[in-house]
Amino acid sequence: MEELADDLTRPGDGQGAIASVHFTTTGIDSPFDAWRSLLDTLFDSLPPKMPPSSAFQANLLVHHFGTFLLCRSVAVGGRYRRTEARLAWNDLDHIVVSCLLRGAIAVAGPATRRLRPGDVAVLDLSAPMAFAMTAAEGVHLIVPRTLLPASTAPVHPVTGRILAQDTAMAIFVRGIIGALAEAALRLSPGEMMALGASVPELLASCLGPASAVTSTGAKGDLGRRLRRHIEENLHHSDLTPSRLTHDLHVSRSQLYRQFETSGGVEAYIRRRRLRRCLLTLCDSRHADRRIGDIAYEMGFADEAHFSRLFRRAFGLSPRGARSAARQDGPDLGGLFRLSTGGASFGDWLATLGTS
Repeated sequence: MEELADDLTRPGDGQGAIASVHFTTTGIDSPFDAWRSLLDTLFDSLPPKMPPSSAFQANLLVHHFGTFLLCRSVAVGGRYRRTEARLAWNDLDHIVVSCLLRGAIAVAGPATRRLRPGDVAVLDLSAPMAFAMTAAEGVHLIVPRTLLPASTAPVHPVTGRILAQDTAMAIFVRGIIGALAEAALRLSPGEMMALGASVPELLASCLGPASAVTSTGAKGDLGRRLRRHIEENLHHSDLTPSRLTHDLHVSRSQLYRQFETSGGVEAYIRRRRLRRCLLTLCDSRHADRRIGDIAYEMGFADEAHFSRLFRRAFGLSPRGARSAARQDGPDLGGLFRLSTGGASFGDWLATLGTS
């Protein structure tokens, strides 16, 4: 385990500017309690069944790519559950794609499934789950549901699925995640933004549809249906509360209640449009597109008004953001609010895909 921890914390050769948070139990008096506190946003955690003399060890390194989190974890063991009570408490709406590198993980269900090194697990944080691990090292992508197509991440929660280590898609997904983990500490801001824009699409093409997976709910949660509908219709200029109540057959009070903690539904839609514009402006594949065309495509009727809103949200003009991306400038991290000053793993999870 010490060898794995050393691998996890060893710095890269380059001067990567990617934002990261690192946690280790080394030197902590109550290591499992600290580990449990770190993962509290995700799971109810129980210590591993190990002799009292054995010391618990764990490390977690998290990289923020702007649109998703890349995590590398090493832990002696433990038992972890995401219960209905926890789902109601924090309502995380992300898909986790995990590659087991070493050790063993047993996933509970109607029939216990055991992951072998090289297997890829696709888990839905909106669905209950339980698993136990022993001396496990893994690499994980945490992606907001709305960045994946509805065929891969439907609005209703789905039970986990496992891609066996020797299947073509497991090999390909493992290669993508492994390459990201190896390159993370060497990436420049511009490279990080480019990958942040393209990896979710590439991942979705590998995972394919989830229709064959048994659903845990028939209709799905209203909040997830609303967020999915908004994400797929940001380009419509008439995406208003009235349109949402009509399209999804909900009352205004139901609609407004879903976005109370987000500053209101109109503020949420505006942030998502601005964020989509920011991603497009920083994506080299769209380098030749007019800024006005990008704004109009995202439902903004006036380019000057869009520019004012953009500067207010990100501190730079749209042209300045595009220039920073082209020049690989240090301002990119600030644009995507990736500063680690006071940030925590829980903070990043809570805001990923919502700002």
